[in-house]
Amino acid sequence: MVAGKGTATLGGEVQAYHLEQQARGVSLHTARAQKGDLEKLLDHAARARWEAWEVTPRTLRGFAMELGDRGLDPASQARILSTVRAFFKWLWETQRIAKNPASGLRNPKQPKRLPAFLTEGESRALLDLPAPVDFPTARLACLLELLYASGLRVSELVGLDLQDLLPDQRTLRVLGKGRKERLVPYHAQAAEVLKAYLGFRSNHLAVEALPPSQALFLNLRGGRLTPTSVRAMLRRALDAAAVRSRVSPHALRHSFATHLLNRGMDLRAIQELLGHASLSTTQRYTHLGLDELARTYEKAHPRAKS
Repeated sequence: MVAGKGTATLGGEVQAYHLEQQARGVSLHTARAQKGDLEKLLDHAARARWEAWEVTPRTLRGFAMELGDRGLDPASQARILSTVRAFFKWLWETQRIAKNPASGLRNPKQPKRLPAFLTEGESRALLDLPAPVDFPTARLACLLELLYASGLRVSELVGLDLQDLLPDQRTLRVLGKGRKERLVPYHAQAAEVLKAYLGFRSNHLAVEALPPSQALFLNLRGGRLTPTSVRAMLRRALDAAAVRSRVSPHALRHSFATHLLNRGMDLRAIQELLGHASLSTTQRYTHLGLDELARTYEKAHPRAKS
């Protein structure tokens, strides 16, 4: 930025940035968040007297430190700094500044969030709902059973077609992230629930005179079920089973991995089942067995009782 321009110029460029973002069609929610984030930057610039506002990496680090000093949580700090980086990148790309001082601006370290999961007892309560009596209840039972039996992502589950079922091997052909295909087994009880659902599915299509579909999981109109619908079904099922709320369908995937790990399955085998490209992703689940690991350690280590 040309030397000698005051902080009012920074405000002017922020306003120009907002107008450009609106022209690009960003959502109202995003626009409001960006406005609030950059207002914090303007407020800091005024108090720090960036008179020439030749902003440097050092001055931006001062702004980042102030966010922490104000007690903002790391996630909020990261969002604000992401907006600031985008703003200065725009200034540089539109040749309003010669260098981008925010290119090296780093987010604060985020605390590791432990994946939400159900205990084995909660999983049983969820899966032992009343027996299916019609197409919707059979579908729900099958969704829940397969999510827990296979550890699939919801998007993978609703993306299954009839041809992806390999019943003789009790295996699912799954198209995962990066369009990588993998084979995932399921147990005998899940096979029974799946067979029952397929019967209700065929009957529903016939009674409602709906056209054939290759999608395994259908809505009432015969279209492919969506992840959003599955999440809504799970919320209702959790309420019906009196299981704690605020658990997403992804929690069944986490529960699948956690319970297998706690019962002794090799981590690399779990990695293959989940379709993780990296073992480090699967290792997020190891903390969930730490209580049991600690008890085993206390019993086994020669000096633990000293």
